[in-house]
Amino acid sequence: MWTCVKCGQTVDDSQTVCPHCGASRSAGRFSRGIQARQTPRAQYVPEAAPVKAGRGFLILGSLLALLLPTLTIALAVILRHDLTGQIYHALHPDELTIVNSDTAANVLYWALAAGAALLSALPGIGTAGIGKMLRRLARIEERL
Repeated sequence: MWTCVKCGQTVDDSQTVCPHCGASRSAGRFSRGIQARQTPRAQYVPEAAPVKAGRGFLILGSLLALLLPTLTIALAVILRHDLTGQIYHALHPDELTIVNSDTAANVLYWALAAGAALLSALPGIGTAGIGKMLRRLARIEERL
């Protein structure tokens, strides 16, 4: 006889899986004198309770992944006129007049703004990934 580590019930030595909760026998299942009897896995029905672990991280990560790039793009739109002139002057240092409609300066500015928006989404994506990992770990622990 062996005792199940999950539910504490006493089980016959010939069974390798607890018929009460479905947990496998953790020790002694490869001994020589014991003939293992296979019990079908269909007897065990896991509880269908929703996993709540990591839900806060998923919500926070999703909010961060949406809000931070939005704020970055909003700041880029607000500062566009000031910085585009500086970029134009950096590309054409010999000219004294600053023109805000130079195509190269605008393309470079918006490419840098898009890159900044993508970089600002990384903390939210990482936080959501941690939440998803915690949910998967909780589901794995339920099955043990």
